[in-house]
Amino acid sequence: MKHKISIKLGLLFLISMILIELLLFAILYTTVSTHRINEVMEELLTRGAGHRDVLENYFDESTLAHVALMESEAVTEVIITDGDGNILSESFNEEGYPDIFYEAIDGKIEEEERVIEDEWRTEPYVATVSPIIVENEQIGNVFMFSPSEVIRSIIGHLTRQFVLVMAVLILVTILIVVALSKFITRPLIRMKEVTENLSTGKVEEYLDEHPNDELGVLASSINRLSEDLERIKKERHDFLSAIAHELRTPLTYVKGYADVAAKKKTSSEDKDHYLNIIKEEATHLTDMVQQLFQLAKMDENTFAIEPEHVDVSLVLEEVKNHLHPVLEEKKTHLLIDVPSNTKVYADPMRLKQVIHNIVENALRYGGEETTIKMTAETKKQHVIIRISDDGPGAPEDSLPYLFERLYRVDKARSREIGGTGLGLSIVREIVELHGGVVKAFNDEGLTISITWPKEDNDEKNSISR
Repeated sequence: MKHKISIKLGLLFLISMILIELLLFAILYTTVSTHRINEVMEELLTRGAGHRDVLENYFDESTLAHVALMESEAVTEVIITDGDGNILSESFNEEGYPDIFYEAIDGKIEEEERVIEDEWRTEPYVATVSPIIVENEQIGNVFMFSPSEVIRSIIGHLTRQFVLVMAVLILVTILIVVALSKFITRPLIRMKEVTENLSTGKVEEYLDEHPNDELGVLASSINRLSEDLERIKKERHDFLSAIAHELRTPLTYVKGYADVAAKKKTSSEDKDHYLNIIKEEATHLTDMVQQLFQLAKMDENTFAIEPEHVDVSLVLEEVKNHLHPVLEEKKTHLLIDVPSNTKVYADPMRLKQVIHNIVENALRYGGEETTIKMTAETKKQHVIIRISDDGPGAPEDSLPYLFERLYRVDKARSREIGGTGLGLSIVREIVELHGGVVKAFNDEGLTISITWPKEDNDEKNSISR
């Protein structure tokens, strides 16, 4: 159901509001009905007290008859008795009196006016008694009776009014809840539609971020997600295009030279030359695939890191020894200026890979007979490792992109010297996995600076991904 959330939310609001209204109406109805019943009983007491006051001053047959006559024209009824319970006057036009009257005169002496019957639901009358006292002697009683039907009529009328008001209020509540639920859920439904479109690849839709509430924050988050997906989609397209281009070139070389080498007319010397080219391109392809595989493992959080405290100077010496033949061939000087016992918290193999990739990059782009210098500076929580060369450096506008995948300052020259455009991106990934930061800047050549943690920052948060 398209608007299922609005129905659920509307029903929840409606049920809650109706329950609250019913509770409030029950309290109000009980209060009002009790007040109206009390009013009737107070009025009956007051009427009886008025007759009692008159009779205390004029206790004679004329006054007795007058009181009875007055009540015979009213809804209420009266019975006036002497002190022994004998009826002196009454207004009933029917035979027999209410049972409560006989119970009240059965040897009881009334000391003050009171209600003697208030069961209006089951008894035909409610009743009060007001004793007539002259000179501290009770000479009689005034019994007042009011038909219970009067109270039932009042309560019935009150009930009908409450039911009508309740029905109108529930109707208004339903309309308000429907409108309110639609108002609240409209942006949620819109968000649902936009997220569904995002899942199908439509990233050009945006949500209104104006509401300064949780919905506005959620809309802003979805818009950022849309922008990120659009950026990722573009990066993926560019990355795949770059990969296709990078793979096509060596494959073209391999196929072309293989075809030429396979020809019978090709001399043995040329065949050897072509096979060497094919071998170089195959090695280039292998390196690229291996580096892509490492990046894929990093993206999938399956790139294992086993950090420990490592002496930086020893790692740098190992890299220098490993690259010694290349350094000799290119007549490159690799200088290490790192205090002994300078330690970082790193995976030794991954740290070596980082230094190796950076030095290889300097060897490729630093030029012939360059000097590469490696230094380390200890700070409070980090060690800053710098690897610099005295080559031409990199254009300033390209520095922010040096660690992007497949980014090359000069693609044609990179093709000649064999770079894949992945080495420095692997460097950044490994450094960031360790909680470090890597930057590049020009300073009489290109300098790459790595800020590496000295301690296990992820003891505080585990470093294995």
